Order: sequence, then structure tokens, then C-alpha cells
Amino acid sequence: MLEELQEFASALEESEELRLFFYGGQLPEREKRRAIDALTEGMTTSTTNFLKVLSDNGRETILDEVILRYETLVEEHLGRVEVEVTTAVDLSDESLERLRERLGTILDGREVVLETNVDPEILGGAVFRLGGDMMDGSIRGRLNTLRESMMQRGVV
Repeated sequence: MLEELQEFASALEESEELRLFFYGGQLPEREKRRAIDALTEGMTTSTTNFLKVLSDNGRETILDEVILRYETLVEEHLGRVEVEVTTAVDLSDESLERLRERLGTILDGREVVLETNVDPEILGGAVFRLGGDMMDGSIRGRLNTLRESMMQRGVV
């Protein structure tokens, strides 16, 4: 079902006419339901019914958000976790693999899917984002923490 929803969302992205149909309120509910049936022909009944429920309740605009959350739930179910890591320089394949293994150990043996970014302004170290949490182990972050601590103590 996830792949089918992603496919439907991609079609929406690619076609202005389809976007106007799905997000617009011009069609009567009965016609829109028939059109959704036609557009999702070959997809599972669950996918078709889900899109109809969104439409029936005027909630089409949350489709992308629902897909993202559903992806997260599927990944969790499969024991995968996505971690975004930002470093000052590109990491070698060997370093990425060591990092993936280390994070997997820390995260109770779950399979880690890394999304990497490079930001030279962090100076060194790394910034990790996992779900809604962020762990800043960058040199810039440490310097900012030190500066704030010194300002609180009246040193600066």
C-alpha cells in the first residue's frame, strides 16, 4: 500500500490537472469517488478506500504528511531507523560503514539508514538527527555551548 500511495503522490506532483482534481472541490463527491476508482485501478482496495476516506472528509491536503508518517511506521516495523548526519567534510565509505554499525549498536541493533549532508560551517564533529531529536557533537556546537556558559557566568 505504501508504494501505491507514493505512486499516487508522484502522479499528483507531475500533473497539474490531477492536482486540481484531487485537491479541488469542484466535483460532486459521488463523481470524485468514481474518478478515484478509475485512477487507482490495479491498486489494492485498501489504497483506493484510503484515498476515498481522505476525499470524503476533505483531508486530501494531508496526503503527503500521512505518507511520510506511514513510511516511518513501515521502517520501524522492519527494524530500520533513518539517521541524518551532518559533517564538515565528506566521509569515506569506510567511515560511513563504521558509523552505521556504531549507531546500529547504540540503537539496539536496528538497521541504520544514513542520510548524509556536508556543512563546512560546523567545523568538525557531527550533528545527528533522529526523528525529532537532534544531537549536536559539532565543534561549532561545542563552541556555542562554551560561549553561552561563559556569558551566563559573566566571564564574557
